[in-house]
Amino acid sequence: MRFSVVVLVALGLLAGQARADPPLPQREREFIAIIEKARKEYAVSKSASARQSARLALQISTHQFMGLTHRADDWVGVYKVSNRADNGDRSIEIEIAPDVTLATWDNPVADNGADTLVKPSAPMANVLDGLTIGAPVVFSANIIGSLISSDDDMIRRPRLIASFSKLKKLSDDAR
Repeated sequence: MRFSVVVLVALGLLAGQARADPPLPQREREFIAIIEKARKEYAVSKSASARQSARLALQISTHQFMGLTHRADDWVGVYKVSNRADNGDRSIEIEIAPDVTLATWDNPVADNGADTLVKPSAPMANVLDGLTIGAPVVFSANIIGSLISSDDDMIRRPRLIASFSKLKKLSDDAR
């Protein structure tokens, strides 16, 4: 699982630690493996039709894997960014593997009815205030979809839209 190793190494380097970080949850490792498989299929595709088939296979595999629950419970990632909208709501973006992100919508218009943005009064807003870019985090979220774009982006740089229910900095005592 190359992506799992990369994330764990990145978490250790970002934290300035030489020791091993906690392992990724099994469900997260399996999810990343689905994306890795699709990337390999996409890389060897010789036609636009074959690339489209790789993207469709990724979408089907992801949906089958997620089943009835689209939960990401206690997954590990790297905090990338949070922006504040004019109304104070905050977006979140977390990378779980190279170029694989879970994120909220980035503005209230796009978020319309999805309720992915973090309200200023929510406890998670305080957590966001204490995070720095590149900080390793543990989070739980409900994955509600993915950003629809080109086949290339959806395979090489998938961005999943999620509603986060838990976010905390990965503490030193957890390593």
